[in-house]
Amino acid sequence: MCFDFPGCGLSEGEYISLGWFERDDLMVLVDYMRANRNANTIGLWGRSMGAVTCLLHGDRDPSIAGMVLDSPFSNLKKLVNELAKRHTKVPGFLLSAALWSVKRSIKSKAGFDLEKLSPIDHMKECFIPALFATGINDDFIEPHHTSELHEVYAGDKNLI
Repeated sequence: MCFDFPGCGLSEGEYISLGWFERDDLMVLVDYMRANRNANTIGLWGRSMGAVTCLLHGDRDPSIAGMVLDSPFSNLKKLVNELAKRHTKVPGFLLSAALWSVKRSIKSKAGFDLEKLSPIDHMKECFIPALFATGINDDFIEPHHTSELHEVYAGDKNLI
């Protein structure tokens, strides 16, 4: 089964949460597949936000057979800081103030805290066999994010 998360692709929705609420959507989908499609073996594949979603769900559902994780970020705050430094010339103190404002706005409008969107915090509790993938020349989510996740991941793992 292939699908778009709310707010992505062809799906309706006002906000995306970069994996935070999407992990609950994934849980509903997995439960549906097991209950209505007789799917006993389920593997997950996600790219970027989808990979983060798989990681945030993986420590809650050890019955997933395997995951392919293409270019997940290790920590959203870290990613945002890297992107801002790479693509703007905003001084650090102004960037921090802007991020605080964005964080507050997202918390009030979308109901989640950007600071808690940290897949790396879930790695020690996830034992699903996983294939981590990254592109050497990826200039959006740099390869070190995937490498950091792979390094601390508790389950069987490979990195390409």
